[in-house]
Amino acid sequence: MKLVDRLVKVSKKPLSPKNNFLARGLPVFVFFIFFPTLFFVLPNFVLDAWLDLPKIASPIFGGVMILLGVFFLLWTLKAQKEIGKGTPMPLMATQKLVIQAPYSFTRNPLAFGIINFYFGISIALGSISSMVIILIFSTLILLYIKNIEEKELEQRYGADYLAYKKITPFLIPKRSNK
Repeated sequence: MKLVDRLVKVSKKPLSPKNNFLARGLPVFVFFIFFPTLFFVLPNFVLDAWLDLPKIASPIFGGVMILLGVFFLLWTLKAQKEIGKGTPMPLMATQKLVIQAPYSFTRNPLAFGIINFYFGISIALGSISSMVIILIFSTLILLYIKNIEEKELEQRYGADYLAYKKITPFLIPKRSNK
């Protein structure tokens, strides 16, 4: 069974208490402990010193990116919960295709938000190695979305998703046509 088919199957199942705990607890661990350690602690305090890299911090620009990222993250989570009746996690996937804002501006507002958030922190810290790691992470996330998540959404939502996909940009937000 292909990964896309498994994701579609998992997204349609009701959650057991164990999976509910995983679906809620795992993202907290990953986004607030694992990724920050991988993206900021190790690069900023270990790699930059080891490689003798200069700091090129821009706290104001980094701060603006952080705020933009947090805004899109919270807006996306709210839309997924209220409109889609779900979350970004496949174990608790949305039950309805969400095409309203922020999804009317970009098909991937969560990715847009998380990439801005993490790059903003790196820029505020001025860690070159952190920026490189986040660039690699962002590329991998976008490849996953393009090659797996979009195929899963096509299977789950069919023609509705394909029509939405034609009029809405992949990542960089643009003014809504509606």
